[in-house]
Amino acid sequence: MRIPDEVTYEQIHQIIQGVTENYDVPVPIGGRCESYVYYRLENLQEDEIAMCAKYVLQRLENAIEINDIGLFLKLKGAITSFAECLYALFCEIYNWEPKFELYSENLFLNGKADILRNKTAILISDVITTAKSSLEAHSQATLRGIKIAAWIALIDRTFGPGPVPVIAAYTGAPVSVLTKVG
Repeated sequence: MRIPDEVTYEQIHQIIQGVTENYDVPVPIGGRCESYVYYRLENLQEDEIAMCAKYVLQRLENAIEINDIGLFLKLKGAITSFAECLYALFCEIYNWEPKFELYSENLFLNGKADILRNKTAILISDVITTAKSSLEAHSQATLRGIKIAAWIALIDRTFGPGPVPVIAAYTGAPVSVLTKVG
């Protein structure tokens, strides 16, 4: 099924440029990275997040088998409603509701691993910066019998292939990983 009212990359680019800050010296991002570019995702409006979600779903249709998706895993650390918006749009367009779970260390306790086993999932994050948290969640889920079909983000800053397709609304500026001295 095709997404109605397709969103263009130019529209997404304009949205992201509206929340982009450029610096002459690198600024810290999280605890391990720095970059000359920072994205103020907290300034995105709900309609902009919805457009990004629609754009990602358009791209997702061309990358994986949509009918296989049985689980949405939202990674912790998100500051937007992107994952929830993507899920709601998915359910509306495809007329079915996969499970939606917030990924945490406790996700697989109390018999939940049995319920989630053999599901095909997508991991969702606002930004994939170094892919560390995505790789950790991917590994944990895979060890519990969940098949990860794709990683999805508003912005992907990794520029590299993961173990599955990375589908983002926007490819962000690169980051430098900090190394501790001393």
